[in-house]
Amino acid sequence: MKATLLDAVHRRFYHVEMEPLYAVATLLDPRYKDKFFTNATNLDQAKKALKAEVMKMEQELKKTMPPSGEVSEAEPARQTPGMEAESSISSLGSYFDEILEESSTAVAGPSEQEIPPGALIQLESYFSEAPLGRKNNPFHYWRDNQARLPTLAATAAKFLCAPCTSVESESLFSAVSLIIDEHRSRLTPEHVEMITFVKKNLPIMLRLQPGQTVEIEGSVEMEQ
Repeated sequence: MKATLLDAVHRRFYHVEMEPLYAVATLLDPRYKDKFFTNATNLDQAKKALKAEVMKMEQELKKTMPPSGEVSEAEPARQTPGMEAESSISSLGSYFDEILEESSTAVAGPSEQEIPPGALIQLESYFSEAPLGRKNNPFHYWRDNQARLPTLAATAAKFLCAPCTSVESESLFSAVSLIIDEHRSRLTPEHVEMITFVKKNLPIMLRLQPGQTVEIEGSVEMEQ
């Protein structure tokens, strides 16, 4: 059974490290960085993809930022909050710690001449720092270090965004199916749209806390 499960994992996920989207996102996650790649070739390709993205982001930022904005890139690395050891570690999480202990020396960051000096300093500073604990929020790290690592922070915002999902649209269809039924056959399309809008946006407008509900007297008046 173990051999079958292991074979299935390798068959389905062997290519993940070679996908630039996943590889760059892993490098830009301060909890993992370059510590958990299983293949040196894949790590090298991932860093090349990251360098390409950093160079593109550097060009985009130069169009919007004044030249003086590059001064913050040369600031020395500083210890960021949230790097303390975790108090409780799961059995699965302990494997990550074992991998970190085995990699005694950090892999050097990219140093090709084509990378702008400011971006190169950011990469070297970022990879020289110890990874964050897995319970820390990577978005908090990039928020706190945005001034020190502006190009990397902008690139991280691009690759660490929430993936697209159909949950919200499916929830909207479910809400409409509850509004339209055989006992409400006189509803016009305009009224259905208005009720659906109120259903989805009223909690936001009233700034409700999660789990709270509001009772509106007279459903006929709400429909109008």
